[in-house]
Amino acid sequence: MDKKKPLSEAAVIKDVPRITNFYKKSKLMNVEDIAPEDPGASTSSGAVDEAVPEQPEDCEPVPHLSTSTSTTVTGAGEPPEDRALWGALTESLRGDIIAKGASAFHNRAKKYPVSCRREPGTGKTRSLTNDLLSTTLQNGEIIKRDWIIYSPSTGEIYCFACKMFSSHNSFVSGFCDWKHSGDRVREHERGAEHRRCMLVLMRHTEKEGTVDASLAKQMEAEGQYWKQVLRRIVAVIKFLGERGLPFRGDDEFLQSPHNGNYLGILELITQFDPFLKEHIETYGAKGHGTTFYLSSTICEEFIGLMGDKTKQTIATELQQAKYFSIIVDSTPDMSHVDQLTFVFRFVSEKGRVVERFITFEPIHSHTGSSLAECVQKMVSDLGLDLSDCRGQAYDNASNMSRKYNGLQAHLKRQNLLIHYVPCAAHSLNLVGVNCVENSCQEASQFFDLLQALYAFCSSSTHRWNKIFNEDVTKKLKPLSSTRWSCRADTTRALCENYPVIRQALQMMASDSQERQDTRHEAAALSNKLGKLETALMIVIWNTVLHRFKLTSDSLQNIDLKTAVRLASLRGQFTNFETRARAVTGVTQTYHSETHRVSKRKAHHDETVENEVVLSGSKKFEVETYNTIIDSLLSGLTKQLEAYAELNSRFSVLFDIECDETELRTWASVLSQSYPADLDETDFADELLQFRSYVSTDLETCTSPANLLQVVLKSGLQTTFPNVYVALRLFLTIPVSNSLSLMAIESDLVKELDFEDLVADFAKAKSRKKIF
Repeated sequence: MDKKKPLSEAAVIKDVPRITNFYKKSKLMNVEDIAPEDPGASTSSGAVDEAVPEQPEDCEPVPHLSTSTSTTVTGAGEPPEDRALWGALTESLRGDIIAKGASAFHNRAKKYPVSCRREPGTGKTRSLTNDLLSTTLQNGEIIKRDWIIYSPSTGEIYCFACKMFSSHNSFVSGFCDWKHSGDRVREHERGAEHRRCMLVLMRHTEKEGTVDASLAKQMEAEGQYWKQVLRRIVAVIKFLGERGLPFRGDDEFLQSPHNGNYLGILELITQFDPFLKEHIETYGAKGHGTTFYLSSTICEEFIGLMGDKTKQTIATELQQAKYFSIIVDSTPDMSHVDQLTFVFRFVSEKGRVVERFITFEPIHSHTGSSLAECVQKMVSDLGLDLSDCRGQAYDNASNMSRKYNGLQAHLKRQNLLIHYVPCAAHSLNLVGVNCVENSCQEASQFFDLLQALYAFCSSSTHRWNKIFNEDVTKKLKPLSSTRWSCRADTTRALCENYPVIRQALQMMASDSQERQDTRHEAAALSNKLGKLETALMIVIWNTVLHRFKLTSDSLQNIDLKTAVRLASLRGQFTNFETRARAVTGVTQTYHSETHRVSKRKAHHDETVENEVVLSGSKKFEVETYNTIIDSLLSGLTKQLEAYAELNSRFSVLFDIECDETELRTWASVLSQSYPADLDETDFADELLQFRSYVSTDLETCTSPANLLQVVLKSGLQTTFPNVYVALRLFLTIPVSNSLSLMAIESDLVKELDFEDLVADFAKAKSRKKIF
């Protein structure tokens, strides 16, 4: 018997089977998904039908960095992002993984601590780095290795393609030999097996060569059919939404005359669209439970999606503009819910001043701090930075405008550059209301007369047609207590048709066929229109309110310089008196000239020798006309004080009369006011050169909007960067719900393409139909 050589310890250990081979794998979990108790055990894993590879001999896992993984039930729900948790690859699971793509399982990071492996005997550790996840071509181009996926639980990398379609290489079961990683990875990706698997994966991705290829084509065709239906729905919603028209009627039945504009327009389209006609005939009569996407529920969901896209488009415009201003006002709706209206003002990339409505936001408190929180949340939700806000405009209510506790004060504490400017439209109305209600009784009585005249004429069609016959060019309108510019239409109608209306009232007063109360009212109104004081008031207020209306209409784009230059009408009474007699045809004299003037009884310590008694023209001029004009000028001056500071600060941009010394002084003041936006060192020199460049055109030189257009059209943004920014800042400062958003911003909605909403809708809602 031959004496056998003693075996080495390494050879004996090599022949000893692993302990894991004596345990059966559970049907509900994979052995690979159970964390090893022995830190030195291999962390490599594979599918149930794959052999477990041996750990590289020159490295071992670092015990304190290895992480245990929870058991995973295979075949349940979405495939996990960690490859080690996939379990057995069934055909269904493989299809789900391929559909998600390799990028869903990359698990990229800056560092990969779980991948650390210690080299025996050296104490050094190696780990995966991002350098391994890309390769450099011969020409120097760097290409990402998208086929590599990483397991955060085991610290190993895998080949996505080979894992799907191969079973006999280390990149299927898990690779972690970082000492030879570069060569091994390069060797694998250039191997024939890897290339074969990549081609198979490509064919599966393109839905070619799969078992269910015909089914996929059928599903795609069906999805295209329903997308065609949704495109028509979106077009109808866009049409109704941008015009602010109602959608729903009394019912939702097809062919019903009361089903509203939405279904009505779709039915109208069927007369010219065979596709939609066939769709409605096929699915429209099947009743509830049938998916045909014409219901009010689908309509409302699309309104929400389209409103969100419109809002996001506005947010993108604001982000690109950088600087913006906030215009806020609150008002209750019909359901008595108080809402805050948000409007943002900015300068577009084309240099156009834009004001965009965003939303109606319900509020439950009117305190300055509560409103400030609401504004800050809105700014944040739009992805904007409050530090880029340069202006805020509200009405003159104390909770908005107070210097210490108002909304403007709270926002100014967050950003000192958010300058407060009273809303010009509100200010104009307040000036008119204050003039009538608080300063002049004659003015109040005059507008009461206008309202009484309109009420008398509009109380019956007979009176209306008799007074406003074919000779009357304009009709009276009801007065508004909030929009004073609207009163201009009524005063103009009466001023232009004064003799005709007065004569019609006289005829009604003497017509025996009329009712007695009608004759009395007509006579009273005719007598009041026959007074010279009334004739003067109609001419005066027609001139004043016409200017109010023009100013109010232009306040949407008026700049600060225009607002400061509003002129007075004082000193023009004689002209008004002459025009009043010519326009109205009134020949009577002043009331004070035909009636005895009552004198005040003097007390024992008073003398009446030097008392001045006015009458006639002078009395009306001093006590009525001057009072009205002075009240208007006083109110306007008070409101314009808020604009004066900003106007003087920015006047250096368009004041062509200032010399170089003044220009440098004011340029320094402006740049110091906006240190984060303007460079004080170069700003003055830029202004001097830019002014000489545009000085040949006086109109352009004095208009900030035109100056900005010159910069943009000539491509001078980088040549005069501070001038470019300063003009945008100046124009940004204001001087003046989903369906609501679509109606108010109809010009923007017309330009938007909602084609992608079909896909967004399909992604947001899981329906019976496949998209």
